[in-house]
Order: sequence, then structure tokens, then C-alpha cells
Amino acid sequence: MKRADPLVSILQRPNVRVEDVAILLAKEANPLLGEHALRRALDGLGAEALIRRGLRSTPERDGRILAELLFDELGFDGERDDYFNPDNSYLDKVLIRRKGIPISLSVLTMSIGERAGMEIEGVGFPGHFLVRVGGPDGVYQDPFNGGELLDGHGLRTLAAQFLGAEMALHPSYLEPVDCLTITIRMLANLKNAYRRRGDYARAMLACDHLVELTQAPEHRRDRGLLAHALRTYGAASEDLAAYLEARPNAKDAHVISLALEEARQQAPDVLH
Repeated sequence: MKRADPLVSILQRPNVRVEDVAILLAKEANPLLGEHALRRALDGLGAEALIRRGLRSTPERDGRILAELLFDELGFDGERDDYFNPDNSYLDKVLIRRKGIPISLSVLTMSIGERAGMEIEGVGFPGHFLVRVGGPDGVYQDPFNGGELLDGHGLRTLAAQFLGAEMALHPSYLEPVDCLTITIRMLANLKNAYRRRGDYARAMLACDHLVELTQAPEHRRDRGLLAHALRTYGAASEDLAAYLEARPNAKDAHVISLALEEARQQAPDVLH
């Protein structure tokens, strides 16, 4: 009997937080991780932010409190020299190294802001995850760039950087996203980071989660290609065939067909 995916289970909880997902992923990578110690570290930072916030605040002030504490004083920063290092995606590693990518630094910022009583949400901006502090009338913050608060001009500049100058800043880019969407984006980052390193086994673990969470044929294709690279040709054949059945007219259908044919030819020669 197939074991239920732990991410599916955790996302079904009524009050699940992105932090819970991030810690689960970190524990998968490091089974010896002390979850309680990690949460206590977040509690300490949240308590400090709460003290600074006091009884009354505004969205802009909340954003500046987070920027001052996390980025100015503690030195958290976007990792630019080794951007695709998988450590940048794990919350425990981000806390130790004080380096991360936009989404992991956003998850950290959200975790601290929530503890301080702030209204703070993740925003799935294309190519560069952000947070919104203070709800619909609040402010947008860029944790990757020192917690900078972004006005309309800053957001348009960011859109031009990642989408091209000719692209307009569509309102949908600024909408908050739910925990499932953030989880999928974190997993996609991990899959790509490990694949770039040739660590196909860990990339496949991320892909397993993506398949279970989304059932998307494209994730089955990617898992099949990773299985092919790992010479687990039976699994590769199953996933690649499922992709072609679901997407018979895909642009990469011919290439995937060749990979499927090779996997089926190789399968009898591999010891199981």
C-alpha cells in the first residue's frame, strides 16, 4: 500500500502555515534537524519584532521593523554568488547562513511577521517572490533585497527586470497566494537546484511531491526523465507514457517518445 505523501497531509490541515511546510522539507533533507530548536529561534525573532512594534503600528512601519531587524541588524541577505545552491531553499540553512533566495527569505519574513501580530502574506510575483504587509492597502516588501519597500515605480521596475520592459504590471502579479501555491513554487526551486547539480535522486524526491500535489502531466514528464537518468527504466516508462497520453501534441512529444522507447528497451537489462 502506497504511503500518503506527508506534504499532502500537512496541507490538508485547517490552519497550516507556510512555515510548517518549510520545516517538513528541511527535515526531509536533514532527518536530524531539531524542529523545536528551529521554532524557538523563530519565536525569539518574532518576540523581538513584537516588542519593537508595540501596541499600534502601520503597514509601512511594520515593513520597516522587519527590514531593520532581519536585514539591517541580523544581516539576512539574498544569495547572489551561489543562487542555485539547494541550501538557499531550506529554512534551517537560511537561518544559519543568513542567505537565501526570494521565496525562502519571504517565508522567514512571514514567519517572523506573523509572530509579531502583523498581517503578512506571500505574493507570487513572476520570477521574484515578495511579501505584502498590511493587507490590500498595505505595502510590498522585497526580502531578497534587504527588505526594501516597493512603491508602484519599484514594482514596475521589478516587472520589467523579470518580464521585459514591454510587459505591463498586471494586477494579478500582486495578489497574495495560498500555502499550496507557495509549496509548489518551493518544490520547483528544489527540483531545479538539485537537477542542475546532477543530484537526480533528490530532484526526484521534490518531483514526487509535485506529482502528488498537482497531478500535472508536466511533473510526471520531469519525474520520468529523472528516473531515466537514474536508470530506473520501469518507473521512467510509466511516467513518460502517462505524459504522452495526456499531452500527445506537446512540442516535446517527439523527444519524450524517444526517451520512452529507450527506457522500454533498457528496462529488461536492468536488475531489479
